[in-house]
Amino acid sequence: MTKLGIILSSARPNRVGEKVARWVAASASDQFEIDLIDLREVALPSFDEPSSPKSGADKTTDHGRTWGERIGALDAVVILTPQYNGAYPGALKNAIDFLYAEWQNLPTVLVGYGWGAANEVLPMLERLMLRLDADVVGSVGLGFRDDLSVEGELFVTEEKVAALQTALKTIEQKVLTPAA
Repeated sequence: MTKLGIILSSARPNRVGEKVARWVAASASDQFEIDLIDLREVALPSFDEPSSPKSGADKTTDHGRTWGERIGALDAVVILTPQYNGAYPGALKNAIDFLYAEWQNLPTVLVGYGWGAANEVLPMLERLMLRLDADVVGSVGLGFRDDLSVEGELFVTEEKVAALQTALKTIEQKVLTPAA
């Protein structure tokens, strides 16, 4: 079965991201083996490897190796991000920056949430992931009021549900029929 990582990037104690992660996992559970990756639990320190990930050098820290192995074991990933002040959380940027080769060609779906349906953070995160040669196959922006409450109650519009399903189907097709 295809292994799908769902990265929950908010580390705030009162986050709604857990509810969004459960929604994504429930949408994908019939098609994928799910690895829910909570960056609050992963708790990576600020990047502390002696070499740039792009250099291809082996990771020297236990946490760097463990993180690289966990992402490297995935067939695809969904990155969940809140929009904080127009951007993604620092924990997410740090987690992304720890790796390079692991992101390359990895089918990736971006799910953002916040005021304005995460319309500032999703393009920014897409540019970052494309810079790392991830295969961004889609994005879904959930907005407070339209799709969820600020407390995390979800009432996602049919359009957004369909967008997530389309992105998940695209992942499935890419994994089953990889490019030659």
